[in-house]
Amino acid sequence: MKYDILIVGAGLYGAVVANEATKMGKKCLVIDKRDHIAGNIYCEKIEGINVHKYGAHIFHTSNDMVWEYINQKEMMNYIANISNLQKLKTMCFLVAG
Repeated sequence: MKYDILIVGAGLYGAVVANEATKMGKKCLVIDKRDHIAGNIYCEKIEGINVHKYGAHIFHTSNDMVWEYINQKEMMNYIANISNLQKLKTMCFLVAG
């Protein structure tokens, strides 16, 4: 398969780049050394509770443009469903390991 863009890291930054690139019609390959997406904001469900695997995460910015972007419905859905691979799989191909 042929890709236009290689994105190293399936964390928030990689997800934003993949999201924006696919909006422009680009085909992305996202690779990550971990076996999951979301980088350091990854949560795993333990006994029905979402647990922050790498500790609590808080997003800070004073930049209005960044705040508006991150609060778009599609980004909020991504963040809210961070443990759901389906969203990323529809955007690009993920290789982990």
